[in-house]
Amino acid sequence: MAAMLFLGPPVSAQFPQQRMVRIGFGGGVTVPLSDAGDALKSGINGQAFVLVNAMGIPLRFNLGYQKFDFEDAILNGASGESTILSGVGGFSMDLVQAGPITPYVTAGVGAFSLKDEITSGAFAGSTSDVRFGVDGGAGLRFRLGRLEAFAEGRLQNIWTEAGAIDTKSIKAIPITFGLLF
Repeated sequence: MAAMLFLGPPVSAQFPQQRMVRIGFGGGVTVPLSDAGDALKSGINGQAFVLVNAMGIPLRFNLGYQKFDFEDAILNGASGESTILSGVGGFSMDLVQAGPITPYVTAGVGAFSLKDEITSGAFAGSTSDVRFGVDGGAGLRFRLGRLEAFAEGRLQNIWTEAGAIDTKSIKAIPITFGLLF
């Protein structure tokens, strides 16, 4: 009995309507922070993810895309963009279920493919690199019949070597809206 109080209700009571596998799609805006915010304008993001409730462990596998334009002052008349493709694995855990609204937290680690392209007149150059990073945040899901809409904000920290953005990490906040099936 003491173990039941400590561990809480069974998983089926915590996730009464959770299917074993769910798929989500979303998009929104990404705000770069710190040194990345000095070099990059706010960008766009898109993501697709799979939620797997494996024996009560709520796993999340996320594929993401982000695109930013470089700040004009950084490029001295040239144009350029930075893209990030990511694959992150972690968890997504519901906090409480308050009627049709469910707050949740998510965290994970993964790989981030960074690509910078710069064009100046006839010159065009690009660099690319794959780095590891962490991604975590919180969101709200809203039940809409069999579907759920979600809004979430996450903090990403990608570890880099000094390059176009003179820092040891790129920090950004993707703010995403989407649907969960």
